[in-house]
Amino acid sequence: MVNKRNAGRKRTTRTDDGLRSDRRERNLEFQEKQGELNELQDTAPNHLDDIGRALWRKLVPDLKKLGTIKQIDTVNLESFCSSYSTYRMAEENVAQQGIFAYTIDEAGIKVVDFSKKNPAYSIMNDSIKTLKSLAADLGLSFDSRSGQLVPSDITTNGNGENNNLRLVSFGAEI
Repeated sequence: MVNKRNAGRKRTTRTDDGLRSDRRERNLEFQEKQGELNELQDTAPNHLDDIGRALWRKLVPDLKKLGTIKQIDTVNLESFCSSYSTYRMAEENVAQQGIFAYTIDEAGIKVVDFSKKNPAYSIMNDSIKTLKSLAADLGLSFDSRSGQLVPSDITTNGNGENNNLRLVSFGAEI
């Protein structure tokens, strides 16, 4: 099965001269339409728990700085914050109860069953998968952000050509 969503080149919102004119025009049109959308609200929705609301307050300022997230993306961000909260609850349960399920025998002693895993461990793993998927959609991963950012202030060498080596930090001046 082909993964159509991630097939081909990574999307970019760049509009610099290094981009083909048709893609640059499309990206300019996208940025114009993006500017017409309502800004994302600073306050977290009431249905999120404390962990979800805290994450919302932490993410929204940085997402607004990137300028790629708008009110229309609220559902994805809510889902991300909710999944993170679920992950944290499951992680806490695994930390307390362990990875494996257990039973209590007649004497009241905890007997670990190494053939069964703690259901919270599966919930934790499912939450991680959801978080990774939503993080890519929201621009919360390096790969997804790098395609959205516009290169700025590319320096040129003496003959007017771009010197892309200056963009890479080798720990010394070039």
